[in-house]
Amino acid sequence: MRVYRPEDFKKMARAVVDRSFTSSTPLNDEIVKSALDNELNPDQIKNLVQLANTMAHLTLFDKKDGDDKLVEFDPADPSTVLKDVYKDEEPEVVESVSDSPERTTDMFGGLTEIADKVKGMLGQDVAGPAEEVVEETAAPAEPMSPKKRSMIIIKIRKVAEDLNDRKLQSAYEYKEELDKLASEFAKLYGPDYDAFEKDAVSLRGAVATPILADIRQCLRLPGTVDTSHAKLARVVDGNTPEMRSLDTLLKLAEEYSGCSAACTYVQQRYGSVL
Repeated sequence: MRVYRPEDFKKMARAVVDRSFTSSTPLNDEIVKSALDNELNPDQIKNLVQLANTMAHLTLFDKKDGDDKLVEFDPADPSTVLKDVYKDEEPEVVESVSDSPERTTDMFGGLTEIADKVKGMLGQDVAGPAEEVVEETAAPAEPMSPKKRSMIIIKIRKVAEDLNDRKLQSAYEYKEELDKLASEFAKLYGPDYDAFEKDAVSLRGAVATPILADIRQCLRLPGTVDTSHAKLARVVDGNTPEMRSLDTLLKLAEEYSGCSAACTYVQQRYGSVL
């Protein structure tokens, strides 16, 4: 993500105010120009508007003589500025991963499909690495406008933020479910863990091993998970509360893995603009 320091915003705001006063142009117009030139995102634009209004007020206030310190000027309006920045191309809303009814792993599929899926979410203009998006090293037939480039960068950042949020959420839910299941086995008259482990391996196979290892760690049990039951023909009830909890943990682990893979891809592919 392109980072601007507080002093950078002060310089932008100072330049905006100076141009506005010198050329007698509205603050809104000057901020729109600065936002496009510096490829600011909506939050940064709002910060610039607030700072420019403050600087304009203080500048006019300092010019007042005597006791008359009433300052009158037309302050910039953030909503108007945002509309002017995107007046030709309304920014598209990228679907939040956390709001999607599908799991992230379903959305992105395997690692080989992540590139195409992310590209589809970002739009067809994103055909190469982020350096090509920002620097336009390849000469396109029609040069990308600053507005379009800014929109694409905002989309990339939104996808990265949503993926990271979903990854953290799945990790949190996994820990909650794991603690809840482990507490059942820790009860004096709770279900028998050894029997559950055998049934889990028999029913779900080796994919359940990492989950069972985590439960063992919570229960402070010695040894490792016995996977010798994986190929045994056992009749196991897969609808017990413990098995349903195990399935929930498997889904959360899969979701976390899918989000992590997608985050890694976005970082590697578009890291220069994150």
